[in-house]
Amino acid sequence: MKSIKIFFIGCFGILLANSCTDVSENVYDKYQADEFYGTPEGSDVALAAVYAQVAGNWGGVGYAGADNGWYDLNSMSADEQVIPHRNTGDWQLDFARLFKHNWLPTDALVTNTWNWLYQAIYSANLAVEQLEGANADAAKIAEAKVLRAFFYYLLIDDYGDVPFYTENNVTVDQIPQASREEVYNFVVSELTENIDLLSSTKGGAYYGRFNKWAGYMLLAKVYLNAEVYTGTPHWQECLAACQVVDEGGFALHTAAESEDSPFNSQYYDLFGDTLPDDETILAMYASVNVVSRNIYG
Repeated sequence: MKSIKIFFIGCFGILLANSCTDVSENVYDKYQADEFYGTPEGSDVALAAVYAQVAGNWGGVGYAGADNGWYDLNSMSADEQVIPHRNTGDWQLDFARLFKHNWLPTDALVTNTWNWLYQAIYSANLAVEQLEGANADAAKIAEAKVLRAFFYYLLIDDYGDVPFYTENNVTVDQIPQASREEVYNFVVSELTENIDLLSSTKGGAYYGRFNKWAGYMLLAKVYLNAEVYTGTPHWQECLAACQVVDEGGFALHTAAESEDSPFNSQYYDLFGDTLPDDETILAMYASVNVVSRNIYG
């Protein structure tokens, strides 16, 4: 009996000793988020997920180049674009309703745009969280915040008062409704606090990305409609933002000469897959072999 007690005491001692052993593991096939997103490569990965929302996909996802989304909703409800109405039953009636300003809240273009923008905001919130949590470069964090402001600007421009949130750890029923003016103030604040942290590089690694010049162009567009959003015009602020953009040295691109063209210029120098950096303030990344779909010039 005495030997059995000694056996159990010995086993207990072994277990106790093992419990004090460092059991942390070295992970070789994964990165720690607070380390990865702080690297130049990792921060670009976080931002790429947000920019993917701009190019988008079919089903109304994306800024342009996908049917039944933001571009169509805004173009067909203005004088910018029209699709002939057909009464044969093989065409969407909501295109005609948009043109006549008789759209319904259940129309696909209205709901697709709403869903895409909140999907994009979720992605931007996540990128901000990842980058801030990893103490990433301030310019990368600023880029994520400017992207989020861009999406909220599109939201209030189309819908007015909207649900507003900047952190993803909330359920839908907890997201508060914010007035158009409140969201406008947030957008302006985010832009003015972050634009000057962005790179002033045109093209290259910043092709299709928000740089300083694109940020000020966005700010100018927001100020341009300030009276609609808030009741108070901000013309001088809009002009000041445009003057900063002018410092970027943009001008109409001069294409290579071509005798075969009626305009005496190489067509694809002006309208190819890659837009010229001297003229383009912000490009939407789209290529015939990558994300072409329906791209409108």
